[in-house]
Amino acid sequence: MSRTFARLLAAFLAVALVAAACSDDEKTPAAGGSDSASASGGGGGTEAIDFEAIGLWDDGPCDASKPKLVIGLMTVFESGKISLKDQATALEASAEAFNERGGANGSCIEVHTCDDGANVDQAVACVRELDGAGVVATVNDQGTAGQAEVRAAMDALAIPRVASNVSPQDWDDPLMYPMDASGTGVTLLQPKALIEDGVKEIGVIRVSLAEASALLDLLKGIYAADGATFPFDAPVPEGTTDFSQFILGAQGAGVGGVSLSLGEQEAVQVIRAAQQLGTDLKIGGSIGTFAHSSVAELGDFANQMVFLWAFPPATFDLPVYKALRADMTASGDESLQPANLKGSPMRSWIGLYALLKMIRDAKLTDFSRASITAMLNEAKDVPMLDMFGGENWTPNTDHQGLLKRAGMNHWAVYTWDPNASADGLEGNFVEKAEISFDAVLCGSPLGAPAPC
Repeated sequence: MSRTFARLLAAFLAVALVAAACSDDEKTPAAGGSDSASASGGGGGTEAIDFEAIGLWDDGPCDASKPKLVIGLMTVFESGKISLKDQATALEASAEAFNERGGANGSCIEVHTCDDGANVDQAVACVRELDGAGVVATVNDQGTAGQAEVRAAMDALAIPRVASNVSPQDWDDPLMYPMDASGTGVTLLQPKALIEDGVKEIGVIRVSLAEASALLDLLKGIYAADGATFPFDAPVPEGTTDFSQFILGAQGAGVGGVSLSLGEQEAVQVIRAAQQLGTDLKIGGSIGTFAHSSVAELGDFANQMVFLWAFPPATFDLPVYKALRADMTASGDESLQPANLKGSPMRSWIGLYALLKMIRDAKLTDFSRASITAMLNEAKDVPMLDMFGGENWTPNTDHQGLLKRAGMNHWAVYTWDPNASADGLEGNFVEKAEISFDAVLCGSPLGAPAPC
């Protein structure tokens, strides 16, 4: 791969990383909270949780007299284009819930979050702030500006980053321990979700960035063996008000579906335009962008959508999600209620669970950056309780190819079933197919050389 092409790819995927996990302020009210000993399902009643039976533990409240486990998170809380504060709120809620069940081997978890303001200087200042707070690891942090500067600062301070959202500057960072390829994975695998739904002629509706034009040739190379073509490529300029043009253009190009590489506000506008036009196009989105409530509001049009994510949505019938939903519901935060909970803030709970499970198994009580890093490097097959299709997590894993730090291979395709059960909510996501990150990229410029 030429150095120029790699730079173009990196520039686009840095944008895609943000676009795949955007949030906005449009939330649907959900049911009230519950305590950490009960679980709200999709949005209905509560039930007692047998924590041991679902792979967790309940050792009673943490001991405030013991040294604390200090963790952090930095991302943009609110800006004109992106708002990811729900990831920070979810980490705080997760720590509070796990503290009620024993914390980190009896020690309490303390969380420090920092708003990077989507600004390079502020992002680097956040690193200094986390350092000053004594943070020994971050969980589910997501940079939106100055990723190269942030990596350099984090590496200089030897702060490991657990369940982080990888940017192109992090693909070979030994202190990065992602669970999945995050926004990079969404951007590269979303066409596969459409292919699994029977669509072979695919359009791309994407951010308006000159470098992003490299995406089309990249996707053509990855999916040539699937017989997929990409006859339509449409950048969405900033300030666009007429979103019907993109759907009409895709229809005119004869595609069967479109893959959205946009921020949430633009993605929602494209879907509304598609709905108003009565198009038959399939539309690919992500669980990081669309929660249960936003899909349910689409009515019959939701049947035309295909969703991709590395782990199931919050309303999915998974035993460990009983605890996740209860912990998020107990926060009282509207965005964390089961109907509104998106995939991105869920990673805060999942990442903290995995970190605590490793600490528990290692019987670690000395919480330093060095001890946490050593533990992460030695841990193998951390039980992920079927959240990643039965795949367990070895944090210190390098994939072959350009995208070394891409986490677990498991991704899945979900469709909407208006008749599926969601415990008090109408309709639910259902799994349609599983996707392997390495298998999709095998033989492409990004993956391992074939045969893989």
